[in-house]
Amino acid sequence: MVDETFKNSVTQIFRVAFPDGYVDVSEGYHDRLHVLVVSRDFDGLTEREKQTRLWEIARRELAEKTTGISLLIGYSPDELK
Repeated sequence: MVDETFKNSVTQIFRVAFPDGYVDVSEGYHDRLHVLVVSRDFDGLTEREKQTRLWEIARRELAEKTTGISLLIGYSPDELK
């Protein structure tokens, strides 16, 4: 079972980082979190650039606690059409 306090912290971190985006944090593999962010900030970025940006935020804000995250996914709204 996921630590709800950690889940809430991760949710808040990504909502602050992407205030105009959509953020969903859910339980994933082995009680680690899956984070989905849909934001115009990803317009025109490659998958590598999106991953780099998301993991930089996670590492900066969570330090060693990033082991509690198993998946970060970023999409531009246009990619979901």
